[in-house]
Amino acid sequence: MPGKTKSIPELRKELKAKTKRLTALNLQRRKLATRLAAVERKIGTLTSGPQRRVRKRKARKKVTRKVRKGKKASRAKRGKRGRAGKPLAECIRGVLGKAKGGMRAKDVAAAVLKAGYRTKDKTFNKTVAKTLASDKRFKRVKRGVYKAAA
Repeated sequence: MPGKTKSIPELRKELKAKTKRLTALNLQRRKLATRLAAVERKIGTLTSGPQRRVRKRKARKKVTRKVRKGKKASRAKRGKRGRAGKPLAECIRGVLGKAKGGMRAKDVAAAVLKAGYRTKDKTFNKTVAKTLASDKRFKRVKRGVYKAAA
């Protein structure tokens, strides 16, 4: 479909108009985002907390890991260790070894923390329960109760 070709001055004029419109729309978007954030804060004061978080978008850097030839898997694949230096499963084994019958996962988590295992995990009880359920070193006695495997 043949169309009318535009001259360079016409194209420049059209580009300038679109750039001006884009600038105006971006300004309008920023104002609306500010108003929305204010409304969200008001809703948050009336309810238990903010209903929706409004965050500014940031450009993220792409992170790539270098894999060295002949090296073992990275620490992320092997499992992190607490500041005590022992893996979580070893700490759990030490706690369950001292218990006579068995312990609930919640009690095991508390005992591991009391024994000095440091973590910043917000769902530490779930992490302990998952470790107890998946590791062969622990045996399930009944629902939610585990003991060290013989």
